[in-house]
Amino acid sequence: MRTIITETVAYKFDELSKEAQEKAIDNNRDFNVSFDDWYEFIVEYFKESNEYFDVDKVYFSGFWSQGDGAMFEYSGIKGQLISDFLLTLDLSPMRKAWLNNNAGFYGNGKQRGCYNHEKSCSHSISLEVDNGDILYGSNFREWIESFDSQFEEFVIDKYESMCCDLYSTLEKEYNYLTSDEVIKESLIENDYEFDINGNII
Repeated sequence: MRTIITETVAYKFDELSKEAQEKAIDNNRDFNVSFDDWYEFIVEYFKESNEYFDVDKVYFSGFWSQGDGAMFEYSGIKGQLISDFLLTLDLSPMRKAWLNNNAGFYGNGKQRGCYNHEKSCSHSISLEVDNGDILYGSNFREWIESFDSQFEEFVIDKYESMCCDLYSTLEKEYNYLTSDEVIKESLIENDYEFDINGNII
């Protein structure tokens, strides 16, 4: 038995040939996105800054297949969403205030199916009489509930728009982190060494 010792010359990234640098970048394309924390700040900011929904959980998949996208589950709606909805109604300020004070605006959404895009949410949305002083058979009750379908459509449109915006933000961040320049910077900053062909040693 004999032992053979081989020596490998170690190169810093800047010492590699152009071809070897390109290979090093391609071989490590997922360097900055191999852990889940690359998107955590985007998701947390989305949850904390959301003016319209009480966001519970965010789901997404991407960024290269049909059916990819982003969606979120929510357990309630916020006052800003209600205010924005009231602005869309062709009513006097007094009637809008009356509607706001005597109606209950409810909504929650849960993931459905196996996809993670804006259409993969099951919504439960309603606009109901929320004032016990209004008699059951009154015209006021019917008047309030006549806006139910408009409210549902408004909420879903807002929800889907926000999902698309979130997905776009995630995709831009992913493309940035996997770009040639950022991969190069990461390899240099982490002080990796390479063989002559651009493989990390």
